[in-house]
Amino acid sequence: MDERDHADGVRLTARERAVLAEIEEGLRQEHAPAPAPRRPSGGRRLPVAVALMLVCSVVLAVVGIRTSSAALLWCFAVVWPLTMLQFVRLLSRWIRNSGPFTPWF
Repeated sequence: MDERDHADGVRLTARERAVLAEIEEGLRQEHAPAPAPRRPSGGRRLPVAVALMLVCSVVLAVVGIRTSSAALLWCFAVVWPLTMLQFVRLLSRWIRNSGPFTPWF
């Protein structure tokens, strides 16, 4: 029996000790870090989508105001927050990819 068996009050069979030793050896081995996940190729589509949504929002706002059409103004009210949400996503991606962030305040 092992000294640890007596100290902990736990008695392991020879088979259990062998399995435990195998597990410990596997944990001791140094594993290579997992590769970083690749970004899908759709990373270039977000700036284009934001630009198109911005143009669409401006056109809806201008035409809705000029014609006083409630339907167009409601469409603008739906599209504008979505445009801003996508813009914030794009901005956060640019900040994250620009390197370490150092606050200036």
